[in-house]
Amino acid sequence: MSSELKITKEGLKDIAVTVDSYRIRVLIDAKQEILNSGVYNEKQYNTIVFKMFDDELIKYKLYNFLSRQKSNDFKALKKFSVENSIQISKTLSLLELLKNENLIAVNEIYDDVEGDENTPTLTTFKDFDIKSFDVNPSKIKSIYEPVKTIFETDNCSGCGLCVGICPVNCLNVYNGFGKIDEDKCISCGLCYYICPRTYLPVSVLNMVQEGASQIKNYSKVGHFLEAYSARTKVDEIAKSCQDGGITSTCLHYLFDANIIDMALGAKMSNTPWRPEPIILENKEDILLTTGTKYVNNPTLKSLSELNKKKANLAVVGVPCMMQALLKSTIYNISIPALNQIKYRIGIFCMESFSYESLLKICELLNVDINDVKKTDINKGKFFVYTTSGDEFNVPIKEIGQLAREDCEVCFDLTSESADISIGSIGSPSGWNTVLIRTEVGKELYNNLIENDLIESKKLSEVKPGLPLLEKIATSKKNKCNKHIDKKKEENLRFPRY
Repeated sequence: MSSELKITKEGLKDIAVTVDSYRIRVLIDAKQEILNSGVYNEKQYNTIVFKMFDDELIKYKLYNFLSRQKSNDFKALKKFSVENSIQISKTLSLLELLKNENLIAVNEIYDDVEGDENTPTLTTFKDFDIKSFDVNPSKIKSIYEPVKTIFETDNCSGCGLCVGICPVNCLNVYNGFGKIDEDKCISCGLCYYICPRTYLPVSVLNMVQEGASQIKNYSKVGHFLEAYSARTKVDEIAKSCQDGGITSTCLHYLFDANIIDMALGAKMSNTPWRPEPIILENKEDILLTTGTKYVNNPTLKSLSELNKKKANLAVVGVPCMMQALLKSTIYNISIPALNQIKYRIGIFCMESFSYESLLKICELLNVDINDVKKTDINKGKFFVYTTSGDEFNVPIKEIGQLAREDCEVCFDLTSESADISIGSIGSPSGWNTVLIRTEVGKELYNNLIENDLIESKKLSEVKPGLPLLEKIATSKKNKCNKHIDKKKEENLRFPRY
């Protein structure tokens, strides 16, 4: 708990509400069940509870601040941030919680900036109009329900983070679908709290990525500092990689330089073309993970195995995983394994398939899954290459119905929440497109160049380059918006971005 808390009448009121918070009470009441599960030790448990207490306290301070203000706008939020010595992005993340808990209503005001024949009309954020409800926060039903609601409404991305942080081991994700053991569940809501498909404050994620203090529009592929086309110079990676091998080369350098101790990724299981999570412990393990897997893999569930190990981590994953990790950074409650992640390496992803869908695609192409050597998506087609050297393909539009339903509500093609994003769209065959998003990602990429591990060109120097990437990214965002609108019309649950 913060030692700088001012003991005033309002301060005591905030403490009382915080102590009565559902999120705090349930963790305290279930302490023994949590410790018995072995996911967290007692020291880690205490750290999580007190960190959550601090976050709940500042959240209710914001609620009382807004209740006292005559005018609640962006200027007021900045004032609160200064008074409490926190960044505006933190205040906005708390605002999102209050909104989801039905303690406030937030109206976002935008301006349309007219364009011309070369520049489209631009919609920009102008201000907030915030209404605070006169209610007792303790009487409001908590929004932190188990993610069972996400599993059952075709919104679960299968990222696995809920499994990775669950304090009582009551969750599992397999083949992209989640299950919950309700006899074990303590209804703490931690899974709901970190899930990227419950609520995801995208504007806050963008601000954190850039280190900005204003809400603004970002590129069609999210914030990035630099864009390149690159390919590996590491022979063993070049022989087995899908395209340019940059993802594997990042891990190769980080292990070789002793910067990380472990990494999370995906390898093929004993079942042909069904991936499974892997904790990489050295650079030799990297070759187990090369190549693109189009079947969902719950990589982040492996985090639960790392709470007792002090290790610097890198995580390789698709956009929903990067969103989950950045969201959990913004709403940081000191989960040990999460706080050990030093690098978020994102890969491009248009959509994924269940294993059963992949089998149907092979059946459609009259290919035995045991004979498949490589799969790829390129130029609007799904390609399958066999061990005998044959090539088969089918237009994506003909197998679109086989993609996972939850992918329809994903707006992110290029892993906008990563430190460095890597894919093939926009670069020539055999090369990767690389978007550097944070200073962490920039330093990593520069080290690859300085150590002569990659060949690199500016993305602007190659064809088709950034325009094609932005076109496809925009297409995914538009499809996502249409799908969410359809869910709204049918009164179905949808992610709140």
